[in-house]
Amino acid sequence: MGGGGSSSGNGRRRTTRTSGEPTSGRAVAAAAKKLRDLQRRLKFRGCLAPSVFEAPFEEAAVESLYRDLAARFRLARQTLLAVWLAAVTAASAVLFVGGAALGSSAQHGLLWGAVGASGVLLFALWTCVEADRLARRLLWSGTQACVGEAREHEALAAQVAQLRAQLGAAKYEEATMYKLLFRGQTRLASFSSGTSGPREFLLAAPEARSITSAVEGEPNLAIALALSGRTTDWDAVKRAATRLRHRDYGLRDYYVDVRQAFPELQLYTVTREEYKAGHRDISSGLTPDEEYRRTLGALFALYWLARVGIDGECGLSFGVDDDWAPRKIPEQEDLDGSAALKKRLTFYCNTPWKKLLQLLVDAGMLTERGGRGGAVEVAVPRMCAMLALTAIHDVFKVEALLPRVRPEHAPFKGFAAGDVINDHDVAMYYVLDHFPEALPSFAGLDATQRHSVLFTQSKMSFNHGWLVQAEAPPHALFARFKRVIMAGEANPPDVSFYFVHWLTDLAGAVPNPLDGSERLV
Repeated sequence: MGGGGSSSGNGRRRTTRTSGEPTSGRAVAAAAKKLRDLQRRLKFRGCLAPSVFEAPFEEAAVESLYRDLAARFRLARQTLLAVWLAAVTAASAVLFVGGAALGSSAQHGLLWGAVGASGVLLFALWTCVEADRLARRLLWSGTQACVGEAREHEALAAQVAQLRAQLGAAKYEEATMYKLLFRGQTRLASFSSGTSGPREFLLAAPEARSITSAVEGEPNLAIALALSGRTTDWDAVKRAATRLRHRDYGLRDYYVDVRQAFPELQLYTVTREEYKAGHRDISSGLTPDEEYRRTLGALFALYWLARVGIDGECGLSFGVDDDWAPRKIPEQEDLDGSAALKKRLTFYCNTPWKKLLQLLVDAGMLTERGGRGGAVEVAVPRMCAMLALTAIHDVFKVEALLPRVRPEHAPFKGFAAGDVINDHDVAMYYVLDHFPEALPSFAGLDATQRHSVLFTQSKMSFNHGWLVQAEAPPHALFARFKRVIMAGEANPPDVSFYFVHWLTDLAGAVPNPLDGSERLV
């Protein structure tokens, strides 16, 4: 139990423990001193009295635990002693009566009773002593286990702190890279790289200014306020268009170029400064970040379509890996048990890729060197127009930016003076027609390309959804289309240009741009 010790310089006696059990709460308190650096709210499991550790694990808590357990053991020991004393009394009485009945006198019965009582008493005392020793061993081993677990938790807490520091540094690096690449823009506050994955932190939507009620309905004012003076970087636009079919021009390089190029991409996160009951930020019902990602999906689909014959087929069908490189065609063992991957492979094998590439040629976005069947090159002005259209085409799903019809423009497509144009396609046509300078990426195009963009927004009146889902009769689908063609307002390149825009818009409908076109597959 305890052993002698030597005297210290201050005259106090130091006790050295020589066995595995303590003589008092001092040993437990000494063990608790090793735990002072633990975090205040660190909890422990598997100890003898978990409720004690709801509070910070400190020396006072250990001593309280020891006193509580020791009191319980003393109570148990006293109860056991009382039970055995009662048993001794009863046994002595029985032996006394039995001895008196069997013996010749009361003295024999008393003798038998005394002998029996002494034996039972000695056994009871021995049992109590052993129970007390066992209780002390259990108490000590339990406390030691608690101390060991506390040390493990301390080590784990240190690891957690280190990981948190590393995570903080990584987020800082991400935010810094984002600002450097995108010219001082910050990421949307709701973005979390922990939930989105390490390859997607660059896809975070940029933050934009809120729109006050004073400028709502005035696109020339509201858009200028939201853009904060940013203008289109035409060097980046032309770089993206020119390099689309270069083998070493990866998707990440393309994304950085288009993000630097088109300031309108930050309009997708514009909100109202004042809340309006019954109104949403995005008319589609998606979040601003999701609508932004759908636009990126359309831009990425255009990238893949322009690279058919290089790596566009794999990119559009299977998406990209963590390094933004197109995934390879899956092997047979990868297909087992994966219905989604089988669908992607079916789309890859059955899609008429040459016809899709020809559609871009017919739209004037690509040219065939030396005539039909020759090497394909990018027609830069036409491709720049499609890039600009893809970047801006859904901007007016942001309700804070919807225009109000001015009296001098009324009526406009069924909207009277003072009406807010709540159809995003009609709103786009209204702004492009009457406020072309509000969207710098449209205003910077030449007259021919602006005409083609306007044509895609209003002239056709052709609903592909109705056609695909058989939701309307032929007259409703094709009447306006036929009148446009018969009137000579539509030329074949513009019609093909329109269908390329429709195809990329459909391909990006699911807001997971790095996974290829989930809608098409």
